[in-house]
Amino acid sequence: MEELKEENQKTVFYKDESIFSLKKHGWILVVVSIIIGAAIIWAHIGSGARSALSDAKDIRVAMKITALELQGGQESIYDPTSETGLSNDAFNRIKTTVGFDGNLALHSWDDKKNIPLSFSYRDGKYLVEYKEVGNGDGTYGMNGDWTVYYDFKVLEYTTGE
Repeated sequence: MEELKEENQKTVFYKDESIFSLKKHGWILVVVSIIIGAAIIWAHIGSGARSALSDAKDIRVAMKITALELQGGQESIYDPTSETGLSNDAFNRIKTTVGFDGNLALHSWDDKKNIPLSFSYRDGKYLVEYKEVGNGDGTYGMNGDWTVYYDFKVLEYTTGE
């Protein structure tokens, strides 16, 4: 063992780890919080999109059923002069059947097969578009392409009152 003398004294420095450790753990906590927050937001948007898509699929089925009901009276569901693309009677029947809250617009209709070729449904920040593809034989199921959009307001400019 070495004897302590003035010539061989050593100075030992100790680094205070508490501040460094706190900064390190703080950054990890911030990063984990951002990741979890982003995952929650993405899950919320996805859940709303699935709900809007489900409503739009119900609307498509209601359109087909309403078209069959009105076909007996030789009345068409499609009215290109109206704002929604649907006759008033058809729109009211579909709204009563499905009970949706959004806006519906029928863009094109196949009168021979009584199926929608293209329509859009907006529910809040979600926009669902349906376009018939393939053979369009009118059988029940997914004959077309469904696209769901999510939007948010980036900028709003209003004039003074």
